[in-house]
Amino acid sequence: MSGQKDEAAEGPRFVDPELVALQGGRLQLKGGCCKSCGALSFPKGQVCTQCLSLEIDDKILSGEGELYSYSRVHMAPKGWDVPYTVGYVDLAEGIRIFAHIDESASPVQIGGRVWLGEGRVGTAPDGAILKSYLFATVAGGRT
Repeated sequence: MSGQKDEAAEGPRFVDPELVALQGGRLQLKGGCCKSCGALSFPKGQVCTQCLSLEIDDKILSGEGELYSYSRVHMAPKGWDVPYTVGYVDLAEGIRIFAHIDESASPVQIGGRVWLGEGRVGTAPDGAILKSYLFATVAGGRT
């Protein structure tokens, strides 16, 4: 029982830490790039979805994009904060990814600019705050 409290006392933790890297104090997404055809993926896959090559390099993806679509979720598994917003973001590199959307800076808008960040998404059974990468809306909306 004390182990659970010790974990929670360590502070917030990422839901899936393998998807992100912290470089120079900045959060970055860890994706993949096919050596054969150059196709990007997130998360990094073991096989290229375009040419089926098994040679996939690590690729740090940009933290900026445009919101393609979104939805507000009002029902979630126990421990998740609700309501929350999720959406598809088109990154500058041309890849579309799924992510939580933080609309605290400005209202969510399809076609609006978004930037990579991190935020709270729920609470673990041991009481620790769960965090994830997310994309925050940019005041001013469309570019």
